[in-house]
Amino acid sequence: MNRFKYELGEQLYGSLGITRDDFEARRTAIRLNYRFYDAPLAGVVCMPRGLHHVDSLGVGMYLQTLILGLTTRGLGTCVQMLIAGFPDVVREALLIPDEYDILCGLAIGYAVEDFPANNLDVPRKSIDDTVVFLDR
Repeated sequence: MNRFKYELGEQLYGSLGITRDDFEARRTAIRLNYRFYDAPLAGVVCMPRGLHHVDSLGVGMYLQTLILGLTTRGLGTCVQMLIAGFPDVVREALLIPDEYDILCGLAIGYAVEDFPANNLDVPRKSIDDTVVFLDR
């Protein structure tokens, strides 16, 4: 899975003309990510800490349904995983109570069609790369 993450990052930064060793451009891109790509609306997806990690599947299904609903209404979305790495900062800035785990953010707005990252052609992974079948 990490390989996919790095390949996607390479494709994303490459579409923006940012090379791996251009640290200043990478920092600028990351700051844009923290600003939810300047979307007019942003949300933070949380889950009560008392729930089990399996319950995050339900939250993920809800998030997918929300994204699909927004898409059918002509809105673009971008799931922001980066903020989950800084829950204390997000919690303090948005007054999110401690009893919630911060899972991700969601940028919502109208897509900027000429923004290169919005036009990536991310190939689907094969079933062999994503599923393990166990024969007993």
